[in-house]
Amino acid sequence: MIMKNMKILYLYGDSNTYGYNPLASCYEDGRLPEESRWPTILQKSLKESIQILEDGQNGRCLPGYEEEFKRFQKVLGRFDRLDYFAVMLGTNDLLNQSSHDSLKISNYMELLLQAVKAIHEECLCIVISPPKMGFPAGHPMNSYQEENVKLGALYSDVAEKYKARFVDAGKWDIDLFSDGIHLTEKGNRQFARHMVSALKKMKI
Repeated sequence: MIMKNMKILYLYGDSNTYGYNPLASCYEDGRLPEESRWPTILQKSLKESIQILEDGQNGRCLPGYEEEFKRFQKVLGRFDRLDYFAVMLGTNDLLNQSSHDSLKISNYMELLLQAVKAIHEECLCIVISPPKMGFPAGHPMNSYQEENVKLGALYSDVAEKYKARFVDAGKWDIDLFSDGIHLTEKGNRQFARHMVSALKKMKI
C-alpha cells in the first residue's frame, strides 16, 4: 500500500535485489529471509518519510525490445508519482552475451531512463552499477568482471547525461556466495550500509 505522506523510492533490479539464495534446495523458497535482504535493511535505515517499493526479479535483464518497454511503462504508469527510481541491472545482460559488449548494455540503460522520464518526469533516477563479481584474475570467467568494470564507467556517463545520480557499487567489497554473483546475508548487510551512505550524500 502506498503511503500518501511518504516519498516513494522504487527499486528495480534482478536476483540481487530479490535476495536470491543459490544454496537453497528445490524444496525451499530460494530467497533469503526478508529481514536479511538489503532493500528491507535499507528501508529500516531511511527516514520514515521514504517508502521503498521493491521490484527484484531473478534473471532480469534491461528491456531491449518495444514490447518490453511497453510492459515496463505500464507498471510505472500505475503510480500517480515516483520520487526516486533506482535501478541495478546489467549482470544478467553481461552473462547472457556470447561476446562482451558493455556499450550495448549501457545503451539499454539509457533507453530505460528515457522510459522512466516519459512516464514520471518528476522522478530522480539513480543508476547503481552491478556489484563486483567474484571472478579473480586467472578465473575462467574473469573477463566478465573486467567487462563489469567497463559497464560501471559507462553507466556513470549515462547517469550524468540524464541528470541522474550514480552509485558505483562495483567498487564495494561485498561478500558473495561461492557462485561469485549473488550477495550472501552478510553481503546484503554490507550493501545496505553502502546504500545508506550513498543516499545520504544525495540528501535522500
